[in-house]
Amino acid sequence: MRNNFINGLLLVLFAWVGFALANPVEQTIQRAVSENKLIAFYFKSQFCPYCSQVEEFVFSDEEVSKKLRNFLFVELDIRSEEGSKLARRFGVPGTPTLVIYDPKQDKVVSLIFGSRPKGDYLNAINRACKLYSIKTC
Repeated sequence: MRNNFINGLLLVLFAWVGFALANPVEQTIQRAVSENKLIAFYFKSQFCPYCSQVEEFVFSDEEVSKKLRNFLFVELDIRSEEGSKLARRFGVPGTPTLVIYDPKQDKVVSLIFGSRPKGDYLNAINRACKLYSIKTC
């Protein structure tokens, strides 16, 4: 009887670990918690011209990319199952959207939507850095 309980417990544990390993978003969340970091989720879609603009003119900028290195960065297609699920959870209005998320408190720290100037993205990133006293930001 005790062996059956232990075997059942191990089965559940291995299934959970297998799910976490098979799910990159879940892995990133676990890593962020263990490393005490925030996550920057970038929601995009394949045929989004504004996403291309943000990637080309904002994310490729040295100042922006340097600040984003302070976070674990996850790029998600909003049409994918995982992307769609997280977009609903975080209240993402469309693409492109950058969500800075605190996995320990399960809350959105900052959100910016649309093809906006680099300064707007920097303000959203800086707001998160200031709230969490990230010194390298």
